[in-house]
Amino acid sequence: MVYAIIGMFIVIFVLVTFRIRQKYTIRSAIAQMEEIEQHPEKNNQLKALSSDRDLEHLFTRINLIYKARQQERIVYQRRETQIRREIENISHDLRTPLTSIIGYIDLIRSSDNQAEKDEYMDIIQQRAKVLQGFIQDFYELSRIETDDYPLLFDTISVQNALSEAAVAYYNEFEKREISVQLEMDEKHCYIVADQIQLNRIFNNLIQNALKYAANSFRIKQYCDHKECVIRFMNEKGNMTEKELSFIFERFYTGDISRNNNSTGLGLTITKILTEKMKGRIDARLEGEWFVIELRFPSI
Repeated sequence: MVYAIIGMFIVIFVLVTFRIRQKYTIRSAIAQMEEIEQHPEKNNQLKALSSDRDLEHLFTRINLIYKARQQERIVYQRRETQIRREIENISHDLRTPLTSIIGYIDLIRSSDNQAEKDEYMDIIQQRAKVLQGFIQDFYELSRIETDDYPLLFDTISVQNALSEAAVAYYNEFEKREISVQLEMDEKHCYIVADQIQLNRIFNNLIQNALKYAANSFRIKQYCDHKECVIRFMNEKGNMTEKELSFIFERFYTGDISRNNNSTGLGLTITKILTEKMKGRIDARLEGEWFVIELRFPSI
């Protein structure tokens, strides 16, 4: 009888001790959760204070939820920062030509010289076209990023499309005394793409080179296994590896991708269109050259 009573007390003691430890663990977990909720920026997680497997499993599941929430918060904050930067850049891009236009309108009003007025009107027209180009870029980007952006796929000879695009800018390169080299495989390389958008990609990359090439511009096309490769190359100038990592970002304000009345959207649009047509685009520095490389599956 005595042993039974002693055994009962031992069982009760063990149960009470377990209950007390369990309550302590839960209270500690609640305190940690309150700390996490009050300071989410610290990215803290629950620390296991119990050897109980069920509680440990519960804390693990809770930590997974917290980790997912923390990742969502990080993504949200980054996107918020990006949106603020984009709004600032859009405001800057629109404000600059608008301020110039308003300034020249004031000059026209205060001038009695017709020749001066005509000159100012020409400048206003140029600035208005720049502004129109900015707005068109913003509109096109918003359309291209949607999943239902229409693409009309067809079989296209890359050499023909590339030749036509390069010839269209021959006079402009000649005026700037930039040497142009075009190297292409003799055997035609065919890809499946949207003709208009492929031309747009080529035009964007040629225009980019026209703005920043100092003396030389090269286009090289060749086949690599089952891919058609097109490389656009010009002098790298002062470009660094750090700048290169942002080259395709929207509204990037580096000298290479956003300058000379540019919104910085040309290369962004080029990247999106390339990927929509199952292609890949990459930018790199090779010695003294800045290289943008396109790769499309060939047929």
